[in-house]
Amino acid sequence: MKQNDWLVAQSFEQVNAVLSAINTLSIHTKLTLIGVDDTARIADVGTARRELLHFLERLEGVIQNAQHRRDGVTLGVDPRLGRLARKFLSLRAKWPSGSSLSSASLPRLRELLSARDSQESEALVIFLGDLRSLLEEHIHSDITGILGDV
Repeated sequence: MKQNDWLVAQSFEQVNAVLSAINTLSIHTKLTLIGVDDTARIADVGTARRELLHFLERLEGVIQNAQHRRDGVTLGVDPRLGRLARKFLSLRAKWPSGSSLSSASLPRLRELLSARDSQESEALVIFLGDLRSLLEEHIHSDITGILGDV
């Protein structure tokens, strides 16, 4: 096992937890939008919302740190989260202008997690899909780091 494999494995676990939260919130929001009662899973939805809020707050802090430094280095941060923040910033410029990740601020995206109307709920579903894509790309590099190219 390489020296930094534990960081990659930890990042993999953390991103999987966030992906699980995204899936829970996406399913709940989509069911709610079409009028299906999903109150049986409301505790899971609350846990997922808290997990995602915590992640977004951490990511926002790292992104702000990286934006304020000319070299883009994020000191005192989990290196994998720093890499994700840099990837977010570089991809943000490349995402289509209609993408929620390219047009909305992270504080606005956190607000969407408390969506109360259908328009905000629809925006949340789009954001969660875009965030899932970004994280899946990031986790692919974790898997490659752990297993190598298979």
